[in-house]
Amino acid sequence: MKIEFVNHASVKFHTADAVILTDPWYRGAVFNDGWDLLVPGPDDLEALLSDVTHIWVSHEHPDHFSPAFFSELTEDQKQSVTVLFQKTRDRRVVSFLEKKGFRVIEMPDGEGVPVGPTTELVCGKSEFYDSYLHVRDGNQSALNLNDCPMRDAAGLRKLRGRLGAPDVLLTQFSYAAWKGGRENRAFRVAAAREKLETVALQVRELEAKAVLPFASFVYFSNEENDYLNDGINTPDDVLENQTAHGADIVLMHPGETWDVDAPHDNAPALRFWRDLYASVPALPRRTPMASVSLKDLETGFEAYKAQVFQENSYTIALLARHNPVLRGFLPVRILLTDLEKVIEVSVMDGFREVEGGHDVAMHSSSLKFIFDNSFGYDTLTVNGRFEATLEGFSKLTRSFAIGSLNGMGITLGYATLFRADLIWRLLSRLGQVTKKLKPQAP
Repeated sequence: MKIEFVNHASVKFHTADAVILTDPWYRGAVFNDGWDLLVPGPDDLEALLSDVTHIWVSHEHPDHFSPAFFSELTEDQKQSVTVLFQKTRDRRVVSFLEKKGFRVIEMPDGEGVPVGPTTELVCGKSEFYDSYLHVRDGNQSALNLNDCPMRDAAGLRKLRGRLGAPDVLLTQFSYAAWKGGRENRAFRVAAAREKLETVALQVRELEAKAVLPFASFVYFSNEENDYLNDGINTPDDVLENQTAHGADIVLMHPGETWDVDAPHDNAPALRFWRDLYASVPALPRRTPMASVSLKDLETGFEAYKAQVFQENSYTIALLARHNPVLRGFLPVRILLTDLEKVIEVSVMDGFREVEGGHDVAMHSSSLKFIFDNSFGYDTLTVNGRFEATLEGFSKLTRSFAIGSLNGMGITLGYATLFRADLIWRLLSRLGQVTKKLKPQAP
């Protein structure tokens, strides 16, 4: 097996009878102008796809599933590949690809899918929407965890028991979301350290022979969020933590190919990335979009509210609001930084301008993005283009995460009352963030 590094979370697995390209995103900003690639490309898609038999997409986040990439391909290129995606209830990604003319295989959770006489792939779900890919070619195996939040030792050992110890593990090595406000660098430093510890844990529990750090070659590229770059991990940080891994660390630069059997020299890639990370302060920054008037925001909110209650039970939402643990859909006070106005908003109470303090601060275009897109709140938490107090972040999540849940096929209904596992996972994830925020809360 050979692995060719393309960019960010995109690699090519070369086996004897298949070439699998993963997560192609090569240009343009994602997450509502919040992220950019450290280095764009490749530009020659014809050369890139010349030997590709399959394209695997891990999940719907735009740095992994890029609609622009798939829309750019020619009819001949569409016919030459088969796209692989995890089996989901909503089939949203699959439907998009099929309408574009692609052949798509929906991969059942944890089941082997042969893509050649000797090559078998296994795609497994992780938490709400992430998935991993295990590639086995008869001689060697690779496990691509990309963004999967796997940091439980018992769960990792269980995964190793099902798939075996991989020859190489591919995994994210830096944080990739909002980690406190401008003044909370301690949160980001702790998050970066925790990510390195997670990589080391994954390697040890999976008993991987080598680890390829990837899926973090981006920077926070907006004027509103570029402070988040002050704690990100670099390949140097991964190497400094090498003694904790007990495995070889393989660093690769775009266009480099590595035979999994062969020794690897990290020096060229280390020089490449070292220069790029040093240049992050000088890389281009994007500016917020045009301001949105209060009238247009209120119109957007009314459409958002109608959509919420078209997909979710008002009665269950009301119960969630009055439940002392859930405390859902409480009014959130948002300072619109560009308009210098405070609005109070919730689907239960409406939209109105108010005077006084606020829980959260953001640009009016970011709030409009939440109203216009089911994935809008998820995007905001990733791009970090906002400021929030501890209580403010909690209220914002409990009020607006409903759109993200609906986008994953999870709705508030009577059946939800009996999904204690789902409720626990949601509250646990929120609790982890707010616990880390607490020491720095005003």
